[in-house]
Amino acid sequence: MQSRSLSVLRFLAVLALLSAGCGGPEWDPDAPSEPISTPQLIYEDITLTQARPDGGILWRLQARLAEYESPPENGAAPVQLGSAHLQAVEGEFFDEDNRAIRTRAEQGSAYPGERRLELRGQVEVESERDNLRLEAQRVEWLPEQRLLQAEGQVKVELLEGQGSLQGERLLVDFGQAQMQLENWDPTQPVRAEYRDPDLELAASRFLWQFGVGEVQAVGSVEVYAPLQALRLRGEQLRAPLPLTELRILGNGQAKAEQTGQELQAQEIRWRIGSTQLQAQGNVRYRQPGQALTVRGNQGILDWQANTARIQGNSQTQLTLP
Repeated sequence: MQSRSLSVLRFLAVLALLSAGCGGPEWDPDAPSEPISTPQLIYEDITLTQARPDGGILWRLQARLAEYESPPENGAAPVQLGSAHLQAVEGEFFDEDNRAIRTRAEQGSAYPGERRLELRGQVEVESERDNLRLEAQRVEWLPEQRLLQAEGQVKVELLEGQGSLQGERLLVDFGQAQMQLENWDPTQPVRAEYRDPDLELAASRFLWQFGVGEVQAVGSVEVYAPLQALRLRGEQLRAPLPLTELRILGNGQAKAEQTGQELQAQEIRWRIGSTQLQAQGNVRYRQPGQALTVRGNQGILDWQANTARIQGNSQTQLTLP
């Protein structure tokens, strides 16, 4: 028995020498251990619910696939613990008034620690209370700020087929009850359509204050009413919603294409559907086919009756050929 034990010991010693001679690894008790990566958690057909501290709900989403990640150890930007990357997302998120806003997207990421929701791909958002539907390539919901941001081929539609706006960057402030739409390139106009009556609009930026029902547009404003063959231009537009009257402010210009009459003023008002324009402030009127300009402080143009009335220090300027 003792002889067999000695043989085993000699065999182990020979193995140790062979390992050292072949350059095998040596165990260092002080060497740092390799980090063990936390495995990713993947769930299929999952429902994610994020609650507020007061018990309210921030969002309730269903996803075909949800992938949770742990923070990386290599110094890269960390992923928030508890965050989830989603596929085929559908559900609702809620504002402070507990209003449900429906959404659908190809992809998304939920960051509970930051109270932030990001949706990507073909994103759809609909708010019945605010009478709007939104499509975009990327949408971010910040519930604590009550902000919704969207970018990339943004299209906003008024429900019940009232109209639409198209741009590249959108900010909806539910706290202030307003929406702002513009393009990355300010020289490229945001375009809008309004139906019943038919109107085509373009401007550098649109601001819709849906809390008070007013639309504003600024920067190279253009309006075309095809049924009346009327074109309006100016620096700013203000109008109630639903649209009943347009106010063109700042170097306003109007042209009735049927008669060729032209009107310029600091402010031009048109009650939609009528054949009259009202103007005030540095009014200038030109009658087609005549080389004269009439100036005054106030004016009324009726292109159906082919008449114009200029009042207040009116002057007539005749231009000779």
